[in-house]
Amino acid sequence: MNLDWLLVTPDFGRSDAWHFSFVTKFLLGISLHQNKLPIWNSTMGAGFPLIGEGQIGAFYLPNILLFRLFDPVIAYNLALILAMVMLGWGMYLWLRLMHYKPLPSLFAAATLTLSGMVITQLPHIALIQGFSLFPWIAAVTVLLSQKKTTVILSLWAILVSQQLLAGFPQASFITVLFVSCYYLWLIKDHQTKLSDIVWYAVAALLSLGLSAIQLFPSWEFLSQSSVAGGLDPQTASYFSYPLKHILTLIAPFALGNPKVGSYPAFTDFDGSIFWENVGGIGLLPIVLFIALIILSLGRPPKQGSTLFFIATTLFSLLLMLGKYSPLYLIYSFFPFNLFRVPSRFIWIFIPSILLLATEAWTKLWQISKYKTFIRTSLIAAAVTNTVFLLYSWYPYHAIEPASEWLTPPPSVRFVKSEQGRVITIGAEAVHNRIFLSDGWTTPGSYQFLRNALAPDINALWNVPSAQVYAGRFLRRPTIFDELLAQHLTADENAATVSATGKKLLDLLSVKTILTALPLTHAGFVEAESWENSGQRITAWTNPNPLARVYLATQPVVATTKEQAFMAITSDNFIPGKSVIVEQPVTLEPPPNERRARVTILPQEKETELTIRIEQSMTRTVLVITDTYYPGWVATIDGNKAPIFPVNIRQMGILIPAGDHDVQLNFIPSSLLQGAAVSSVTFVFLIGLMVFPFFSAAVRTHQATPWRARHHPRNHDR
Repeated sequence: MNLDWLLVTPDFGRSDAWHFSFVTKFLLGISLHQNKLPIWNSTMGAGFPLIGEGQIGAFYLPNILLFRLFDPVIAYNLALILAMVMLGWGMYLWLRLMHYKPLPSLFAAATLTLSGMVITQLPHIALIQGFSLFPWIAAVTVLLSQKKTTVILSLWAILVSQQLLAGFPQASFITVLFVSCYYLWLIKDHQTKLSDIVWYAVAALLSLGLSAIQLFPSWEFLSQSSVAGGLDPQTASYFSYPLKHILTLIAPFALGNPKVGSYPAFTDFDGSIFWENVGGIGLLPIVLFIALIILSLGRPPKQGSTLFFIATTLFSLLLMLGKYSPLYLIYSFFPFNLFRVPSRFIWIFIPSILLLATEAWTKLWQISKYKTFIRTSLIAAAVTNTVFLLYSWYPYHAIEPASEWLTPPPSVRFVKSEQGRVITIGAEAVHNRIFLSDGWTTPGSYQFLRNALAPDINALWNVPSAQVYAGRFLRRPTIFDELLAQHLTADENAATVSATGKKLLDLLSVKTILTALPLTHAGFVEAESWENSGQRITAWTNPNPLARVYLATQPVVATTKEQAFMAITSDNFIPGKSVIVEQPVTLEPPPNERRARVTILPQEKETELTIRIEQSMTRTVLVITDTYYPGWVATIDGNKAPIFPVNIRQMGILIPAGDHDVQLNFIPSSLLQGAAVSSVTFVFLIGLMVFPFFSAAVRTHQATPWRARHHPRNHDR
């Protein structure tokens, strides 16, 4: 099998597969091959905590194995294949544990794997990896409800922790919400309910302990993000499920196909995105689902799981509807307000329908009258439904030779020669223009757009960018970008950089602007351009950006966002001399205009920065234009020095007069603390799993008569 291909299917605005999913896994692979963790990346967003954002999945076991053993492209494709295989076999195992026969179980597993909610989400690898464990956790929940053993408890905790470590918390939230209700249903007839709850609580605590190595940095990232207190109800209920999308359960492209540009833009479709809403399971599961409802009329199920899954089908649909639902207020409360896209509760809705379809199949299979006809019809319909799904989805994705996409475009050579950060303008507008008219029927157009180096593909070629694309964004860079957006404007046809916009780009150490639109600017020089089939990418050079590190001597105190905005945009604020601080600092004006020399010494690690300062005549603020974030530790000549935020989003250190060596290291305490908790939990878990076998061996030993244990024939060897 040739795995040297890449899935590069576009989304609205960009390709999550190409711009984010593959990039993060590529960086993971490179780091693992260098025997280190990708906890920080300096080329993304002027510095970005990859581990904290989480979707890189650095501690997810399949990622560790695949990206350590294989080339990133091969590993990425194997990871996608493995996730789909795990999803299918997990569903099959779950149904078999519920005592369904192999044939309907296999049909439900195949339908889930080939469903629209899976196939269309392949560009979002962290999501697929997370939800691939959903049926496995449900299956072990069945075992845990039936038999209380430390082995089953430990297995449940390991699976849930691995789902958390896969890097898509919403998958874990939806899964745990479902299996918690499922577990309560399964034990509802037990006499020892308190002990059942205690076992489940212990399993949950163990799963949190095992995943603490990721949860601690992720919680720290959330506290520093722009949505630290949770999303507002409008944002939390964005991308709600439009009820008309029920049609796509049977016919995936009933409302349009984004591949050919026939699906409306989500802004014109009331916040609907094709790949978040399309269930796409075909006709047979729906027919079986309706048949079960009809068979249950007048005889409502009193035992078994049928009633439970009818309830989860209805309740998950109400959650999917989001802002259209009578339950819409739930998105105002924790933890529902931590996530967007209510449509993702489709991951409960579709499995519930398939479980009910399996129940209907089982009931129909047992009918003695017309037995041959019914069974033959079921098998034929199942084969037809599966072929229909294969036929529908096989040509859907854009899959291109990896070598063509990973070859550096001409703009990479130019930007590297300029030796500074890059910012991209207009690539998203051009992308959407193609996407909405042609879908991805012309992949060469998107391939040419690589020249724009839109985030995060810049990281593939080690090109530093002032921008980043992620699932969540840090609060300080977001505030700065809010100001920048006021002075760097763009629509579908043109872009403008004002004089203040240039000042802000100077502060970000931006040397090159890459535009996919005509640019009206203040102070940039058109340097080079590249054209293809009517598309044009132009490189504009900034003649005087600030260096990545410099000394500032004019502090300006600003304690609010409004004060900071007013100060930076003032004519009195001089980039390179002035610096925004949040607490008063006392500096002395330099005795003359001679400037100190500040040099970054070569280093091999992303998490280290060594700066040499020479001929500094007075006390100054060393400004590092990288992102301010907890975990950075600084020393001046070996003595610890505090780091504080400057210019809204950057790092500052007070430097005394004289020559100094400044050392910065990224040592996040959240990661160290999380690793300690995970290690202790892991040791405890091993003890839990080994103890039953040790106890059984001791009991066997004690039960064996003394004479039998010491008979000479037992010592012949």
